[in-house]
Amino acid sequence: MRLKSAVLWGIAFATAWSGYQLALRPAWAERLESNSYVIQFGNFNVTAGEKESASYKVTDTVGQTGAGPYGQYGVSSYFIGGGFQYIYQIDQFSFAISKLTIDLGELTTGAHNTDTLTLTITSGGAGGYAVYAYETKPLTHQDGSHTIADTTCDSGSCSESAAGIWTNVNIGGFGFNANGSDAASDFLTSDHFRQFANAATAEPMQSIMSSTDVVEGETTTITYKAGLNNASQAAGRYETATVYVAVPGF
Repeated sequence: MRLKSAVLWGIAFATAWSGYQLALRPAWAERLESNSYVIQFGNFNVTAGEKESASYKVTDTVGQTGAGPYGQYGVSSYFIGGGFQYIYQIDQFSFAISKLTIDLGELTTGAHNTDTLTLTITSGGAGGYAVYAYETKPLTHQDGSHTIADTTCDSGSCSESAAGIWTNVNIGGFGFNANGSDAASDFLTSDHFRQFANAATAEPMQSIMSSTDVVEGETTTITYKAGLNNASQAAGRYETATVYVAVPGF
């Protein structure tokens, strides 16, 4: 967009002791143009701004000249949404993880160990968001030769994209639950668990939390759970890394 200036002539009155004098002075206004349009004059709104109380928050623009949609978005070669509050101040998009270390303690057969963290997201001016998750590898022994398999839950059928009930302590493995208003819909209860998508075998990361709305301080609790399938599992330290990717919507 190029900005040029043009001169508009107006009339101003000034008072002197000898009487009235008439003077012509230039008044400056902005001319906005490009190769495809010229805006000849601006719009002086009656009011515009942001209002809020304890129960609401609203932005408004009143007094638009020639309000209305012109053209059809995605179909016409142009679209003008004159007079509509469709562009808002872009607030900060933020995403936080409550802690960076998960400690599942000493694993045994016939028991499940758990630990939790909290994901918190504010989408600001974005049109919603999605949070994806994956593991870099299965829970792996420090010697690199032993692993704790990802859970298949009680039914043997849960996966990285579909949660299942996992309450049988005699069924070991490693998995997670997501609990929150924006958590994926297959996490029906706190007993529904998924596997983490495994990046080591090229499994694509999976959405675990999302919304099409603007959110502020939205939280989801992630519960990690692990257990051993048999007592002959090699003793020692097992570890992996789980990664969360927050993506704003547009």
